[in-house]
Amino acid sequence: MADFKKLRESKTQPTAIDPIAIFRRLPPIPGFNDIYTSQAEVLSDWFNRRNERDLVIKLHTGGGKTLVALLIAQSILNEHREPVIYLSPTVQLVEQTLAKAKEYNIPAVAYGKNFSEDFLSGKSVLICTYQALFNGNSRFGVRGIKQALTAAAIILDDAHVAFSAMRDIFTLRVERSSSNEDYASLTNIFRSDFEKLEKLGTFDDIVSGKPASGILEVPYWSWKARSEQIREFLRYKADDYKFVWPFLRDNFSYCHCLISQNAFVITPIFPLVDMITTFADCPRRIFLSATISDDTAIVRTFDANPDSISKPITSNSLAGVSERMILAPELMPFPADDVLKILKELVKEIAKKHMGTVILVPSEVTAKQWQNVATYSDSTEKVAVHVKQLQEGESYGPFIFANRYDGIDLPGSACRLLILSGLPRGSSEYDQYRANTFAEGFELASTLAQRIEQGMGRGARGYGDYCVVIVTGQDLTAWIGRSASLKFLNKSTRAQFEMGVEISKSIADKQNLHDTIMQCLNREKDWIEYHAETLAELTESIQEDKSFLTQASIERKVFKLMRDGYFEKAIDKLEKYWQDSAEIDQKSRGWLKQLAARAAYFWEKTDLSQQFQQQAYADNYNLLRPQVIPPYVPLTNPGKQAEAIVNLIANYKLNRRGYMSWFQQVVSQLVPETSSNRFEEALEHLGIMLGFRAERPEKIYTKGPDVLWLLDDNLALVIEAKSKKYENNPLNKDNYGQLLTSVEWFKKEYPNYSCVPVSVHRNSNTTKSIVINDSRALTLNKLNQLITDLGLILKELCESKVTEDQLVIRCEQFLANSKLKPELLIDEYLVQFSATET
Repeated sequence: MADFKKLRESKTQPTAIDPIAIFRRLPPIPGFNDIYTSQAEVLSDWFNRRNERDLVIKLHTGGGKTLVALLIAQSILNEHREPVIYLSPTVQLVEQTLAKAKEYNIPAVAYGKNFSEDFLSGKSVLICTYQALFNGNSRFGVRGIKQALTAAAIILDDAHVAFSAMRDIFTLRVERSSSNEDYASLTNIFRSDFEKLEKLGTFDDIVSGKPASGILEVPYWSWKARSEQIREFLRYKADDYKFVWPFLRDNFSYCHCLISQNAFVITPIFPLVDMITTFADCPRRIFLSATISDDTAIVRTFDANPDSISKPITSNSLAGVSERMILAPELMPFPADDVLKILKELVKEIAKKHMGTVILVPSEVTAKQWQNVATYSDSTEKVAVHVKQLQEGESYGPFIFANRYDGIDLPGSACRLLILSGLPRGSSEYDQYRANTFAEGFELASTLAQRIEQGMGRGARGYGDYCVVIVTGQDLTAWIGRSASLKFLNKSTRAQFEMGVEISKSIADKQNLHDTIMQCLNREKDWIEYHAETLAELTESIQEDKSFLTQASIERKVFKLMRDGYFEKAIDKLEKYWQDSAEIDQKSRGWLKQLAARAAYFWEKTDLSQQFQQQAYADNYNLLRPQVIPPYVPLTNPGKQAEAIVNLIANYKLNRRGYMSWFQQVVSQLVPETSSNRFEEALEHLGIMLGFRAERPEKIYTKGPDVLWLLDDNLALVIEAKSKKYENNPLNKDNYGQLLTSVEWFKKEYPNYSCVPVSVHRNSNTTKSIVINDSRALTLNKLNQLITDLGLILKELCESKVTEDQLVIRCEQFLANSKLKPELLIDEYLVQFSATET
């Protein structure tokens, strides 16, 4: 019998290192004729750049990414005969990749108790999870603890879904539910610090477990003073945190400490990937990703080279792009209260047609509104069961999945209708902290864009697949309505969104919506051709913005300089960047200044630190309030009211109706049930939407009113919000005294203005012990009238198709016929207080 293995090994021809040549030499793969053009393009580009240290390869979902990655792995093995590691986000994906390697006849081994000889000798690629490599007891080695294994290359599959998992790997969480005593002990250490910051009420609400009470960051100055006490406390419990403790025990100074109602959290400013020397010293790191637009998270998470990352390897072909009809009902002329009802009817109907129907929501709370028409998968086990039922056609839903924007695949008829309900802000403490810090800033927009793209990728899994995606919820609709948001989406997704906005404009009623959806699901020729032609046209015209990579790189370099003790160099690098870079948005500029303040504080330059923290807070008052409050900076004069109103609408160039979703989201918070903080924030936004200047002096400077509205060049409203008082409770002496104190502050800061003191109150009654002079009440009834009247004008403006200049003229006409001009607003919406029996 002939020994073909021996004959094969005896051949003298050189081993192929070109991945396309490797594919040509593989035995035939059943049902697989040849590699796609898009695969050949990226393999060729990778081979020409294969000695660059950090490379991003992007392929559309269903574009054969696994084969590309395995051919690259084999190429590196053939050329270097050294270990190659292939990382996947989950055990399930590891198993799928091993199965694919076997199918393709590419030698691969699984991670086990001992490293395989074939892996160590560079004969087979090792396939394992991210957690296998990145953990404090990593068998690959940890810096300063265990000698590292060297690798010729590390391939990081699905790098775009690994960011939150990577942060979790380096995060220590003391859970309230399982370690209540430890949680109480650790949080109580910082109680006095929050008292000094006048945040004691918020702190007590959080640690007492009050729902929706927010996230607090321990100030870095308090953390530095008390971190040794925390370290000692946790050192005796290190076995409970054995996979993260080796990373953090010497790096407390470079961590955020966050307190939520659920956990006491210590997480590094950036993941400490340099602690895993196998990764940090690897000469080739290849990041396989979906076609997301913004790759800053790869730089921030993995400390990757921004110059290489800015030139991702990708195919120009649209052949792998899934067909998606994206619709936004809130951009259609439906009454806002009818949208949810219409969509509930729709999901039931589509599921009955034996088409998979899935609703993705950001949290358990947002899942509740769908549970009367769909099954909620409230555990990991149920998610797996329901996904399998959809995949195998045993059920068509509707199913609700909370915060599952990645990790589930629903190809073909498993998902033909996908509803994204609500803005996917993330669920971890760090996600919430970033969302609060960068509210409405570019940094948050980038993160949200990635989650939205990941969510939409659940329902259409590559070439030939299709689904209808409905985006709904006031916050999500407002986000997609802002022109600035869309630049964070990849080219094809942005093009599909732009198509969807145009389609949504043309839908007049409920029947139109249904018929339009069925054009996609029934595979009507006109829709298919329109999608293909328009996608190609729009994609060609879109340019992606790479400027954000520079900021990510600066932050990473500064982080390293701080850890190495070069605080002055770190500060100089930050200062130069924010001074020379006009494109940085104000929220991010404040973030960088706070990073400089932290560096100065740890350099023991407390005066310099205080200066930077004051500047940071002036740019972004969602950051840490400085120990010494900066001097108050008066607001500039409002300018023309109509121009200010139209300037806000102008941010929604694709569809002005998106602004109405933002308006509805804001005013939905102006109810007694809302927390004081959110109510005051919404009141500030309402003033801005009315075309006035507005801010919250008490929150920013600890002095002055809850909310200030400058109506014009000489008149203002000084507002104290008492919306949470019981309905029949009158304004009392303490409330009125607080209002008078705010008026005195205003007169000092705005000597050329006159003001009307206003209490947002559930009624217009006062106790007999106080004498009200010129103060007014904005009752909840009058507030609702104000909201309604403004909403009618904004609706007219948002429905209009005239130019911005013409819109200003139209807005002036509307205002002239309304009671919203400064001189009329006071008499129309603010009522006199009257004394009542106590």
